[in-house]
Amino acid sequence: MIVSVIILAYKRRSSLEVVLGRLTELPVHEVLVVDNGGELEGLTRAGVRVITPEKNIGIAGRNRAAENANGDLLLMLDDDSYPLPGAVEALSEAFESQPRLGVAGGLVRDVDEAGRVLRHDELGTFDWFFRGGRKGLAPSGGWPTFFFPEGASMIRRAAFLQVGGFFEPFFFQSTEVELSTRLLAHGWDVRYLPAARFDHMKEEGSRISKAGLELRVRNQLWYFWMHFPTLLASRRTIFYLAFDFIECTYRGAVGAWTRGVRDAWRGQKLVRQHRQPLPRSVIRRAELNRGRLHILLLLGQLQRKAL
Repeated sequence: MIVSVIILAYKRRSSLEVVLGRLTELPVHEVLVVDNGGELEGLTRAGVRVITPEKNIGIAGRNRAAENANGDLLLMLDDDSYPLPGAVEALSEAFESQPRLGVAGGLVRDVDEAGRVLRHDELGTFDWFFRGGRKGLAPSGGWPTFFFPEGASMIRRAAFLQVGGFFEPFFFQSTEVELSTRLLAHGWDVRYLPAARFDHMKEEGSRISKAGLELRVRNQLWYFWMHFPTLLASRRTIFYLAFDFIECTYRGAVGAWTRGVRDAWRGQKLVRQHRQPLPRSVIRRAELNRGRLHILLLLGQLQRKAL
């Protein structure tokens, strides 16, 4: 199966050059870079195509690139993440052996400029969420999960296009959860394959911005209102309003919570246009133990702050 790489780039040219250099050593057919930051004029590399929107279009950039890709499989990266040797092969083999596999995420390690691992399996990391309390080695086919790391994953292009790609009004934040739910609703599988390893060049001490928190609050509410039956959507709304308020307070960003709730309410017309309540059988697969993990995460964060 042919692999096309899609990189969403935004004002990180130096790290992007590192990522592109890494990809030259890997079995990929082509690389499509979406220049959301408008700074990649003059970028010329063999096998690399640059897509330059008129403005920053967020997650919609991945949809544009997917429409123009030639591969059967889409390797989704950020401008500061790259697969380690063997990751592309491991993911490709999983798609070959599992015809209903829609998307698979890999193990993400945060590394510094020297390549030293900062963290990969601690509280709140992708690995912690995907394992959901499971210990030991993952089975060869990976574990089922309810989302994937957007910048360290592989998606079957046919499945991606079938469900309409990422939901563009989200812009960023919670996009992987929403897409995963639609893939599950169409009979595709979402799995975590920790054997496929990715490095994420992360500045030590960096964390989600207030703008990111605001989008997450809004998008989580939209997600429930679009896809959950009315009663269950109401329950999830109450739970995540409280959860996000506590976390935003913990991060000193109560204003982000307020703006996120406000924008979610103002977007009700958009939500109604896209509302497609899903059967509980799909929701059970999409939820797994998500709520419990978020509670454990919050308790762990509060305990760590108290220390």
